Amino acid sequence: MFWFFAALILLVLLSITITHRGPVRIAGSIALAALLAWGLYQRLNTRPDAQPLPPRGKSSSPALVTQAMPVASIELSNLKLTGGAPFELRGSIANHSTDTRLTALTLRTIRRDCYEGAIDPSGCVVIWDDQHWIRWPVQPGETREFIETIWAHSPVPRARGTIKDEFELIAATGVANGD
Repeated sequence: MFWFFAALILLVLLSITITHRGPVRIAGSIALAALLAWGLYQRLNTRPDAQPLPPRGKSSSPALVTQAMPVASIELSNLKLTGGAPFELRGSIANHSTDTRLTALTLRTIRRDCYEGAIDPSGCVVIWDDQHWIRWPVQPGETREFIETIWAHSPVPRARGTIKDEFELIAATGVANGD
């Protein structure tokens, strides 16, 4: 139906602009105004039986609802970051929760370049500090090995000395086992 009215409006606009006859222009203008009025009426006229749309960001379906998990219930081990642009992160995730399936986690990655002559008193300079969202499902009470490709959100300079990586689990989300 929409395409029919769009084509009709196009024909009316063409007839108004191409022809030099006054009556055709007047009739086209009246038809165009009538189509516009009809479209506004249809747009503003709501059916009383229509269901209201759910608010943005909210789902009306009984889908799984994610919830925050305590970071203490997640254990990361054997984490190793290799490569560059993209990096490959390997390790294992243990979900010590008894009732929540882990779905995703946010991991902070800090890469330090340790070399002689570094300005910092520790001898290491931070060359990369970033957060990454990793989607990796782990059932309650299970441990899983993972390999994840991560991209740096900013350029990572080449290291001059020894690289030391540090990882910090910032947040975890999951789904209750009963859902």
